[in-house]
Amino acid sequence: MSQQLIPIDGGVQTIQTSTQGRTISTLSDQSIEVKNLRTRETEWIPGGRPIYRRLPAVSETYQVNFFDIIPASNTAIQLDTVQDVGYVFIPWGEGIFGPTSLEVVASATFENLIVKSGQVVWKYGTIAVPPTILNLQELDFDSGRYLVAYQLSYDDSPVEHLYQVNDYLLTGTKLLITSSTDSVIGWRYPALNAFLSSDTFWSNQDSYFPPSTQPTSTFLEWVSGDDLPSAFSKVVLRCPSGSSFSGSATLSYVLNNVPQEVVTASVSLDETSQYFEFLIPSPSFQTGWRVDFTDLNMKIQTITVSGIVTKMTKKAGASSRCALSIYPENAVPNTVTNTDGEEIPVTYCNLAFIDVGSDYLLQDIQDIRPIIHREYKPVADWLTKPFDEELIDFYEQFSGYSVLWMNPVVCMSQEYLSLELYGVELT
Repeated sequence: MSQQLIPIDGGVQTIQTSTQGRTISTLSDQSIEVKNLRTRETEWIPGGRPIYRRLPAVSETYQVNFFDIIPASNTAIQLDTVQDVGYVFIPWGEGIFGPTSLEVVASATFENLIVKSGQVVWKYGTIAVPPTILNLQELDFDSGRYLVAYQLSYDDSPVEHLYQVNDYLLTGTKLLITSSTDSVIGWRYPALNAFLSSDTFWSNQDSYFPPSTQPTSTFLEWVSGDDLPSAFSKVVLRCPSGSSFSGSATLSYVLNNVPQEVVTASVSLDETSQYFEFLIPSPSFQTGWRVDFTDLNMKIQTITVSGIVTKMTKKAGASSRCALSIYPENAVPNTVTNTDGEEIPVTYCNLAFIDVGSDYLLQDIQDIRPIIHREYKPVADWLTKPFDEELIDFYEQFSGYSVLWMNPVVCMSQEYLSLELYGVELT
């Protein structure tokens, strides 16, 4: 069996750690001096920011205010709590109606809505989006006026990724497991044992209970607890070593709690133990599986799968997400639900208002794109102006502490100034 995950859609490859040491480089004093690597005090610019001049092109990022702005064209959002907006980024020299302008246009027959490709810019950076074609009749649009916009959200909730696996144990996967032995309270060999990477096993017979309470059927069933679909090409159920069983087993998909038979396999034997191997001719993405056995006295120690599995991958940090959305003009939400089921704020990059007739044809398109020609590259939050002013104030107080607070004359002058700030007149 193997627990290697091979990403096939951008998933993250598993990393195996190493205990080998790492060589540490030590620089000589001469090298440090020549390369100007000695530590130095933080550079404070009057009225500016620390290390401001050390960051490449940092001045460009502060020439555009991406915070607390609602442009005049953003009339679709009537919520007081929505303060952030997204912009359509069009570099200098490219037309605002070009192929990468995110312009919303109609097809020649007015049946399809076309959104050109382009880039959306907001306070968390730039997102490239592909072109989109929407058929209004297939989407069953009612007649009325709609807002076409990109929904922008920023969160660190897990995302789904597909992985190719071979003889993979489902240990650690969130599953809802049931079996023919669940009806007996205190069963010593529960179905969970078949999904563990240990010497435990699931048994359909338990000598601790009288024959009248033994199960009259034999089956194992498991359903994805996260409702994540997987496409198995092979499923192997292996019995404990030294077991002797007969008969066959049937693998079924569980759809709406109803098993649908897929393939049947007879018991096989190799140098390790007996096993049932199900080769699925046409794998499809499913969330539930069930195996029915003809032998009532059955034991299963491990279950391995081959094919494609879906896993939720936790990101290292929060990232931007962009989704094309169309809402009725007066029904634009200000939050969305992430994959964790949490409500998170949403920002809009508005593209256009469209009028749809009762015949599913586009009657009018009003362009409302907020366009910007400078790309935004965020800088660390602690470099923003409000916090800088506090840092500068603290720095000035501590750097001149002996003069400000240990000199009686200067100290009293500072106190007088503080009193005047609160409206206390001194004579």
